[in-house]
Amino acid sequence: MKKLLCLTLTVILLMTFVGCSKDSVSMGSNDEKGENQLGDTVSEDEPNFNYKIATSATSSSIIGQTMKYAADLISERSEGKITVESYPDGQLGSDTELIEGVQMGTIDMVIGTTAPQVSFIPDLAIFDLPNVYSDISVAQIVLSEFTKKMEPSFENTGLRLCTMFPTVFRYMSSSKAIRSVDDFKGIKIRTMENPYHMAYWNELGATATPLAFSELYIGLQQGLVDAQENPLDIFMSSKFYEQQNYLINTKHIAFIATILMNQKQWDSMPIEYQDLMNDCFIEASKYGTENAKKVEDENIKLIKEKGVEIIEPDEKTYEAIIKRVEPVYEMIRKAVGSGLVDEYLSIINKAQ
Repeated sequence: MKKLLCLTLTVILLMTFVGCSKDSVSMGSNDEKGENQLGDTVSEDEPNFNYKIATSATSSSIIGQTMKYAADLISERSEGKITVESYPDGQLGSDTELIEGVQMGTIDMVIGTTAPQVSFIPDLAIFDLPNVYSDISVAQIVLSEFTKKMEPSFENTGLRLCTMFPTVFRYMSSSKAIRSVDDFKGIKIRTMENPYHMAYWNELGATATPLAFSELYIGLQQGLVDAQENPLDIFMSSKFYEQQNYLINTKHIAFIATILMNQKQWDSMPIEYQDLMNDCFIEASKYGTENAKKVEDENIKLIKEKGVEIIEPDEKTYEAIIKRVEPVYEMIRKAVGSGLVDEYLSIINKAQ
């Protein structure tokens, strides 16, 4: 009787062990890898990553909105395995301070425009070539091909180029009407501290005057400068229409935005996470460009309602402008090399 009881208990224990083993195998095969919305596989036992992304732009700007879109998308697609906290409005510093922070690893990512990044990545000066685009859609086609060619320029900088996309054109606003190339003469225009931007306006006969953005409204109000140049969303959100009567569609620079990441942080991620992030960056780039077009159309209507005259230079004036600023092309050729400039212009010509 005792032997029979022992045998029965042994059988029960064996059946329980086999059942548990099967459950364990079943759970591992179903749950070890969860498939996200992009079709990428993310292993459950991979560590979580928490990042900070920052910009000097306002939260309501095109750059600010794109930053939030990218942060939310990454968290959603990774099912919370990767979280990105956004810091707009220069909360973590100026453009220069943010890039330095990403290089040092105190900030993980930065989103901004190429103009203030030139001192860190000299080859980005290529995007300061003036009046090369007639339409933002052309820039979108060009950058879809050319971004890859810019990656070698970031080697050994501590920065990884995650994406690059066009948003809008920079416009000139002025307290004086600009209807011909000669009307630029003597105009004091506020610019960023970018040598190519300054050279552009000086070649047109204006006087480029670097001024902190925080001081620009007062500068216009007090007549320290006659004009400024920025995208329309900045023109509207900063209420420059209160001090400027004319908006000139110079199309001198297409605003090119980038998302940069600390290279070591990028390298520390598993390959499936990198693939997921890359897909999110591509989608965020498309959102940034498409949203910019929508915002641009809305701003043009609002600017007209504010009583600001929008001046569209005729073909003759555009040709005269391009002729006068040829020295800026030579400056940039010397800085980045004719090979890169010629390749970029060739891709633009094909896209147009």
